[in-house]
Amino acid sequence: MRHRKCIFVAVFCFSLAYLSWSQTKQPSPDSRGTIFEENNYTNPALGMTINLPGDWRLLETTSETPNDPSCTGPLCGRPDINVVLESKPGSNPSYRLYLSGWKLSAQYLNRNRYPLKWFAGIMLEGSMGSDLVPLEKQTALQLNGKPAFRMLAVGRGEKTPRVLGYVSEANGYVFLLVCAAPTNPDPMLSAIEAMKFH
Repeated sequence: MRHRKCIFVAVFCFSLAYLSWSQTKQPSPDSRGTIFEENNYTNPALGMTINLPGDWRLLETTSETPNDPSCTGPLCGRPDINVVLESKPGSNPSYRLYLSGWKLSAQYLNRNRYPLKWFAGIMLEGSMGSDLVPLEKQTALQLNGKPAFRMLAVGRGEKTPRVLGYVSEANGYVFLLVCAAPTNPDPMLSAIEAMKFH
């Protein structure tokens, strides 16, 4: 239970963007990724490419969430991949995309003992925000042939998703991708679910 609480706090803080501009230690280019041609985001650590709608920029951010020494498990501490992208100012609609990933040790790559659904349950639970409610239960799907889980969240009394959450894995990482889409989520839903791995 303590492990779930630690993960909930870490992921919740990340997805609510308690992030700050940092001039200190920067993530590696592989884990940070790049944007090319204004709207194609690629992350070499995950081997991922997403063709995003509109023009985007990559923010240089680091999480201020402190490490909790009492928390143990594969998702404790700051993520190895910690990226925020946003559509450029003036874009309509405007979106923000949060990507966090943890490099897993060998024991946590055993899907018989630690199924991806177990990771998704922990990570998606903390990524929606307290003012939102799930539109659907955790849904299994494929992202370019890789198993994944999705959760869509809406404001209370609403029917259009405002937050799209995905959990999947690639290259030994388990990752959480959260999109804030205040209006018109369909272009982002299509973009994320058409991502490519190479």
